[in-house]
Amino acid sequence: MSPEYLVGMNQTAVGARLREREWGRTAHMPAARPQFFAGQALAILLVGLILRMWNLGAASLWTDEVLTAIRAESTLEASLRSLFSAGNQTPFYFMSLRLLPGQSDMLLRLPSALLGLVGIALVMLVALRLYHNYTLALSVGLLLSVDPYHVLLSRTARPYSLIFVLSLIISSSFLLILRGNRSRGVWLAFTGASLIAYITHYTMFALPATQVIMLAILARNNRALQRRWVVAQAVAVTPALIWLAVLSQQTIAVGPEWVPVPAPRDLLLTLWNMTLGYNGVWKWYLAPGVMLVTLGLVWGALTIVAHWWDERENLYWLLLGGLSLAVTYTISATLVSFYVDRYFMMALPGVLFVLFYGFAQWPRWGRRAATAIVVATAAYTVLFSFHTGDFSRADWRAAASYVEARWQPGDVIVTERDNAREAFKRYFERDDTEPGADVILLSRLDTSTAPTQRIWVLYRNPIEDVHRQGAMPAFDPFKRGLSATGDWLAEHRDWVTQIRPFRGVTVLLVEIQPARQAGETPAISEVPRP
Repeated sequence: MSPEYLVGMNQTAVGARLREREWGRTAHMPAARPQFFAGQALAILLVGLILRMWNLGAASLWTDEVLTAIRAESTLEASLRSLFSAGNQTPFYFMSLRLLPGQSDMLLRLPSALLGLVGIALVMLVALRLYHNYTLALSVGLLLSVDPYHVLLSRTARPYSLIFVLSLIISSSFLLILRGNRSRGVWLAFTGASLIAYITHYTMFALPATQVIMLAILARNNRALQRRWVVAQAVAVTPALIWLAVLSQQTIAVGPEWVPVPAPRDLLLTLWNMTLGYNGVWKWYLAPGVMLVTLGLVWGALTIVAHWWDERENLYWLLLGGLSLAVTYTISATLVSFYVDRYFMMALPGVLFVLFYGFAQWPRWGRRAATAIVVATAAYTVLFSFHTGDFSRADWRAAASYVEARWQPGDVIVTERDNAREAFKRYFERDDTEPGADVILLSRLDTSTAPTQRIWVLYRNPIEDVHRQGAMPAFDPFKRGLSATGDWLAEHRDWVTQIRPFRGVTVLLVEIQPARQAGETPAISEVPRP
């Protein structure tokens, strides 16, 4: 067994020979290859594939995914214009989709689903490559295969599963470099993955920040390694800097105003969400999993801190997960909030390794029971979301079909935001040459130009939750203060003749008839539902 594969450092010099340990000095997980390891690994990959591919194209694209569709399917000019207007997204993922067929919802999501499967395989390979521990590889792979956080984001036409893969490649190659494996292939993997990462999502800059701290601890006197790392980072960051220079010349229309200021409880909810999933509803059966995850993370973090001098490489995973959350929380609580769980995908590898390092301190029966309970809880959460349909953010397809069946010449279709308009237009089909031509923004609606108007209001759920990956809770469309649409509907409530809630969006028909008295308008409850 080669020492270069094993964790824990015996000397201060980077590149020194490592002690022959399997999974940390205090870990109890066996390192021997279990019987039928390959079969178990393939079974884990099969479970991960099924959960990520099942009914992949059934749910409508939600608004962020519609932006992905625009950038992947429209002209290059329109794609860049969409990216420039958002301002908070980098181009690599969206431009890469332009090279693939993406004329259906399923095909748009397929790359993310397959990258999710790659992430499962890669996390097991990293556990073997770095720690030479088969039990660890199977445990972390099994949890990731059913992890609702990773499953649902892998089923989304967004770059999150790619972020996880890049984070693993960068992290593992960096740790190999610290161990003295500085071959050309390792440096190329490190530099190339970093280059793609920085032009994929801004959150990936948490990785070099963590690396700086590790270099300060482990290589403060190794100028050659520091210089080579700086050169690699300079090459990797160049495309992102060019993108930022171009972006600085554009007008940015989207900001983080919708993200609420986080509270301390959000840190715990984020960690629970990243390991067990979160749908906003507390159930008694979640209690064992929540307690075990909390205990495992705390135990793992304390053990890493207590033995950091002997096993300093384990500190990397703690810093990657802990600092990412702590720094984001601090900035969001004091300056501007961008604390959203899906932005922490680059920290998920660190959270998983710290969790299982905590479990590794326990006796065999405790470790196995904890892993089984956490995996079962995560699997139940994701399967239940499939059963209820809550994995779908917004059912724009059903909303469009409802309006399409009742639309009449002269009707006006209104929505508040441009991304909601694009989502509806994707599924709204008309016989004329301009499908969705009558969809306008609420701010441009003028009800004074005609004595009678039929207005279809598309009210996207205004409730935002930084933790949920699926459907948001039901809302009152006439409640003031939630959005401009709710305020407008409250003023015209007497003229609402039809209302139909769908998952994530409510459709209302407003018939503006100034001469009609409010008492002559049929009550909403009397309007027949289809």
